[in-house]
Amino acid sequence: MTGTADPAMIARWTLVVVTALVVQIAVAAQFPVAGTVLDFMVLVAICAAVVGGPQRGAIVGFACGLLYDLARDGRLGLSALAFSLVAFLVGMLLVSVLDIRRGLVVVIVALGSAAGELTYALLGEVFGEHTLTHPRLWPIIGTIAVVNGVLAIPAIKVSEWAEGPQEQPSTMMGAVDG
Repeated sequence: MTGTADPAMIARWTLVVVTALVVQIAVAAQFPVAGTVLDFMVLVAICAAVVGGPQRGAIVGFACGLLYDLARDGRLGLSALAFSLVAFLVGMLLVSVLDIRRGLVVVIVALGSAAGELTYALLGEVFGEHTLTHPRLWPIIGTIAVVNGVLAIPAIKVSEWAEGPQEQPSTMMGAVDG
C-alpha cells in the first residue's frame, strides 16, 4: 500500500461498501438468522484490514460504520468508531504475522467480527445505550461471528478485487489460495 490511493481503487471500495450496505438493509434486516440481523458491514471492515492492512481497515471500517449508523437507529458514529478500531487492530495483528493459512483467515474474520460487535456493545454502554445488558448479546455476537467466518473466503476475494492489483501490505497474498 502506497501513500496515495488511486481513484480506481477508491471507486471499487466505494462499490463494495455501498453494495454491502444495500444487502445489509434490504436482505439482512428482512431475513434474520437465529433471530439475529447479520452484520455484513463489520465483515467488509475486517476483510479490508486483512487484505489492505491497518490503515485500509480503519478507513473502510469507518465508512462502513458511519453508513450503517446513518441507516439505523442508534448513536451516530458508534459503529464507525467500533468498526474502524477493530479493523485497525486486526490489520496490525496481521502485519506481524508472516504465514496465514486459509483456516486461520476464517478464524481471524470470525473473531474480528465478534470483537467488532462486542466493541460496539461496550461503546454503546459508555454512551448510555445499555447494550451490554441486552439479553441476547452473546447469541448475537456468536451468530454474527459464525456467519461472517463462513463468508470470510468470498468476502476476502471481493476485498482483494477492491484493493486492486498493487502490492498488498499484509501477508494475505496467496493465503486464501494456499
